[in-house]
Amino acid sequence: MASQAILIDSACAPSPELLSKSQVFQLGMKIKLDDQHYTDGEDLDLEHFYGQIDKVKDFSATPPLVRDIKKTCEDLKKKGYSSIISIHVSSKMSKLIETCENAGDMVSGVDIELIDSQNLSVGANLIAERVIELIDIGMPTNDVISLLPEIRKSSYMQISLSTLKYPVKNKRIGRVQGLLGAMLKVRPILGLDSDGYLTTLTTERGGNRVVERIAENALSFLEKRPHNRKICMTWGFDENHQQVGRVFQSFSQHIGKNGDRHFNVSKSRMWPTLACNCGPEAYGFAVYGEEHPLG
Repeated sequence: MASQAILIDSACAPSPELLSKSQVFQLGMKIKLDDQHYTDGEDLDLEHFYGQIDKVKDFSATPPLVRDIKKTCEDLKKKGYSSIISIHVSSKMSKLIETCENAGDMVSGVDIELIDSQNLSVGANLIAERVIELIDIGMPTNDVISLLPEIRKSSYMQISLSTLKYPVKNKRIGRVQGLLGAMLKVRPILGLDSDGYLTTLTTERGGNRVVERIAENALSFLEKRPHNRKICMTWGFDENHQQVGRVFQSFSQHIGKNGDRHFNVSKSRMWPTLACNCGPEAYGFAVYGEEHPLG
């Protein structure tokens, strides 16, 4: 059987558990903090990033260049891999898949299969995790690819922004809109629509109500999805860690009333890639569940 590598970009927030697997590798987005440039997951550690993000005037995350992706694929080829499954953030939110296609055309002797997760961050991580599980049990790659529509539908992610300061700072939303939201103490809950676009699922006033709503939404999603359930959590600052912990606590208390309490749970601090886009004062909570077992 051909040796196969799994490549996951940093916008998919690959968990430490996934990256600990010998055949799983990361593709870091390019992070800019004022005039300093980094590659997420390579030369930018979390402690440095979160220590600097409030001090810089300008920050951004952009896809790696074609030459960077080409080199990554060539390096995997040198390690003995003859095929690569490359899993990426939603193509509706990034040009990364298009860039990877261009890079792949320049690499010979390696079969590269690109997967559009149609998701992001912890939601995309759960999709990557399920893809890898199916491959690990010996399911042929083509069969896994055919299951992607169901795998995508089985992942549900929510992100809470504690403040609109950072989306205003990096021009994701207008200053007037940010000031209005701050005055009204309105906190959006973001998620992905069926086409893979980031959208506002709902808004709530106050952090306590946001916590309750995220737990309620996750429970509702899993109500008729009892198989292969998973949870993935992420956070920016320490207070966000506490907030997502409260979501998990509320979720866990209620899920036991309706089904199995046992879940695979992964958690890690928010990758700079996502923090640069939505702001580091945020947290994400994603759940995965299948209506019928896929493998």
